[in-house]
Amino acid sequence: MPYLVAAIVLVGALCAVNLLLTLAVIRRLREHSAQLAADRPARPPLVASGTALPEFTAAAPDGTRLSRDFFAGPTLVGMFSTTCAACHERLPEFTARAESLGPGRALAMVVGDQEDAGAFTATLTPVATVVVEPPDGPLSKAFQVSFFPAFYLVDDRAVITAAALTPDELPLAAHT
Repeated sequence: MPYLVAAIVLVGALCAVNLLLTLAVIRRLREHSAQLAADRPARPPLVASGTALPEFTAAAPDGTRLSRDFFAGPTLVGMFSTTCAACHERLPEFTARAESLGPGRALAMVVGDQEDAGAFTATLTPVATVVVEPPDGPLSKAFQVSFFPAFYLVDDRAVITAAALTPDELPLAAHT
């Protein structure tokens, strides 16, 4: 009988220590989660609405030269990368939105080499002017691209009027 009491006391003590260690781990995980949430921004940085684009010159694969003068009216702009999984997911949304705007109202920038950008170019060319360039290309610099995909509405003065992470987040009123 004394062995049974000793075993029960030992098991109870081990359970109490286990409970204390578990509570300490939970507390530490909460502190770590709070620190991670404080260290990262809620959304990736987009160029703010009201920002005027700087002068730039870019070339489309067909040889068309683009500059700030390209923006003759409200223009939908999409920034894509050939290595970005989310870019492939957002491509149908962008093409549908660009198609609804009509010709000359959309610009798509694809970062990557011409060969890798072929699938993007084939999908985007019917609905948008497409520019394929390296990561440090003129359009990338003008839009201060830091992540992909990113979507903008630009007015006829080459000023960004709206920015979003998906084409569907952009306001419809600016398209009409």
